[in-house]
Amino acid sequence: MLSKHSADAGFGQFFNILEWVWLSRDVYFAKVNKDGTSQTCPNCGAHTGKKTLDVRVHNCHECGYTTTRDVAASQEIRNRGITSVGQMVAGRLTSFEETSQALGPKNVCGLRATGRITRDALVGGGRSRKLAS
Repeated sequence: MLSKHSADAGFGQFFNILEWVWLSRDVYFAKVNKDGTSQTCPNCGAHTGKKTLDVRVHNCHECGYTTTRDVAASQEIRNRGITSVGQMVAGRLTSFEETSQALGPKNVCGLRATGRITRDALVGGGRSRKLAS
């Protein structure tokens, strides 16, 4: 039980650091409710019912959408995040691709991605950093 508590504490600390990084880069950060994500269809929003852990495939009886359970849950978390920001287009949720195209490419720190990596970016300009004596 102690190891589960330690893992939960570590994950909580990770979110605290992640939130600080995003906010320091002027990037919006919000947590969404993870409960019930495997019971909601990410395509149409229909409630698909509680599933046991041995059911690994998401099948929506309303719209026919089929994918793995983990992918469906992650898509639903994405939908909830987009909804919390309030990005609605013509009464429907914007897709990840539409949102990415509108915002432009970014790296993990929320900075605009240039699409190229230079030697200077990797080694800090090529100068050695010696301690002042």
